Amino acid sequence: MRKIPVMIDCDPGIDDSVAIMMLAASEKTEIKAITTTHGNVGLEGTTKNALALKDFLGIDCVVAKGAAKPMIVPLKDASTVHGVNGLGGYELPPAVSVAEKEPAWDVMYRLAKEADGEMVLVVLGPMTNAALTIMKYPDFGKYIKRIYMMGGSRDYGNHSQNAEFNIWGDPHACRVVLNSGIPITMADLRFGADYCFKGAELKEIFSHAKKLKPMLDQVIKHDHQWVKFAEAKAGRPMTYDEIETTVYDSTAAACLLLDGDCLETEDYYVICETQGTETEGQTIFDYKGHFGKEPNVQLAVRMDKEKYFDLIRTAVAHFE
Repeated sequence: MRKIPVMIDCDPGIDDSVAIMMLAASEKTEIKAITTTHGNVGLEGTTKNALALKDFLGIDCVVAKGAAKPMIVPLKDASTVHGVNGLGGYELPPAVSVAEKEPAWDVMYRLAKEADGEMVLVVLGPMTNAALTIMKYPDFGKYIKRIYMMGGSRDYGNHSQNAEFNIWGDPHACRVVLNSGIPITMADLRFGADYCFKGAELKEIFSHAKKLKPMLDQVIKHDHQWVKFAEAKAGRPMTYDEIETTVYDSTAAACLLLDGDCLETEDYYVICETQGTETEGQTIFDYKGHFGKEPNVQLAVRMDKEKYFDLIRTAVAHFE
């Protein structure tokens, strides 16, 4: 079986790391490039993490640095969630590999062109690199078979009232990508929340890790900060085992790996708000057809939860 060539555009990031593990461990996919952007932490931090993960996991691919800031809006990060280094404080062995001299957008275009229209792009952070590639190379879209993205929200936000973090981080870039004509499968905030883990479930899945166990143990240790948040929300004492946690970016990887198997989607025309004082970064779904436009997004709505869990269980056990 010919493997699906994949480029992962990301801002690692705890959940980015899990998604990378899943795609690296799968027999369906072959990672051709990891490109980095601003997001969970700054570009230097995400690139350092990507290079270290590539070497630690033994992935044979290029790593290329992308955008250090959004196209227009101010730079933001999520270090309060992912820790100051993006990996919950865990330090991987220093990388031997170095980033490509070419910037991410040039690498993305070159590799997509070489793949003869079979390249899949998985976007796990703000969409700046993808948008810049589209803008620099107007024919980029004909070389990309599909984009699988973690981002957007059909109903509520997480880093603002209405916007999901990745899109809020660069709404103008999201708008460019949505308007590109490239087929898109969206794993949005609600989809991630629908496939969250109990702390006990995550511990069981991570218990299968060998080489990755110290890193994943640190992830769980870092996740204990959410116990206080969960207790405040529930109004009662709680343990880590019973709290719910979501590894958002892994759901986008699951969409790719389970597409054609158990993934169910719904088609919508979606736009991204770039200017609203309260709605900047909101993804607006045209449920009633008011815009009169053909759908530009396949929204992930259902998958087999056990198959999803097993993808992560298999991935963390894969590396020795």
